[in-house]
Amino acid sequence: MRKKNTGLNAGDLAHPEILPGDIYKDSRGERVTVKTVTENRITFIREGYSGECTSSLMRFEKEFTPVKRQTFGEWCKANNTAEKITTLRAMIAAGRAKK
Repeated sequence: MRKKNTGLNAGDLAHPEILPGDIYKDSRGERVTVKTVTENRITFIREGYSGECTSSLMRFEKEFTPVKRQTFGEWCKANNTAEKITTLRAMIAAGRAKK
């Protein structure tokens, strides 16, 4: 998701640019995936629904918030993956030493 500058004197990045494939969530926490984006319309799919939904750009920006995707490194740090790997290696080495 790229950011775009808006306004004449925009000094900072104002709104994220909405691209196909981006994932957003609504006020109830349900996730939607953006399918197509035009100048004034956004088509998206709700999880669990087979039909497509359309919304104006302004309404979509007001009602939905982007979901931040985790990188693999962030996921590893959040789940203590390095510690788990060292524990498993120690268990395997101890099992091999018994044989």
